[in-house]
Amino acid sequence: MQHHDGVHLRMMRSSRGMSLAALAASAGLSKSEISKLENGVRPFRPDHVIRLAKIFGVGPTEMLSPASPLRSMLSENKADAEVPVYEGRDLSRDGVEAKAAGTMPRPPQMRGVQGAYAVTVHDLSNAPAIGIGTTLLVNPNAPPNVGDLVINRLNFAPVAFYLRQDDEGVIYGMTLSRRRVELSMDDLDRLHRVAGVWFPH
Repeated sequence: MQHHDGVHLRMMRSSRGMSLAALAASAGLSKSEISKLENGVRPFRPDHVIRLAKIFGVGPTEMLSPASPLRSMLSENKADAEVPVYEGRDLSRDGVEAKAAGTMPRPPQMRGVQGAYAVTVHDLSNAPAIGIGTTLLVNPNAPPNVGDLVINRLNFAPVAFYLRQDDEGVIYGMTLSRRRVELSMDDLDRLHRVAGVWFPH
């Protein structure tokens, strides 16, 4: 039998005498999700690794099987292997002075991206329709295009919105509540493109 990350997870859970239900409750995942991870039906994502490592009190790479494709990403130099995670409400309140609430493993699509970071959204007043607890992966070097979800580095209120263009060619932001955010051409240089979204379970 192939020793994938799920087999390793099952061994760790069993060695600690934890039931599927107990682990699922601790991780904030469904029992079905844990079962799918253990059986290799669903591949591990970096956020799974972080949640489970905290529960078992181990480092992220200790949650992975020896042949895991995530191992090389998590075992790199820490500065290169992680990105800072900011809370959306902290950015709304403190702007550029906000401190990172933690870090997360750098996803493959963010490798080599200087200044990459993530934003976790906890309230819908400052976010588009993405759901509470969603983490946005941000590439500050990619120019935003119409249709992109962006982080509002102008004033962080709202934290994120979609770029839209009206019939006259004017580019503006649109929030979940359908509030229009007026933008100048210079403002576009201060918007950071969201390169990926991780949804909570």
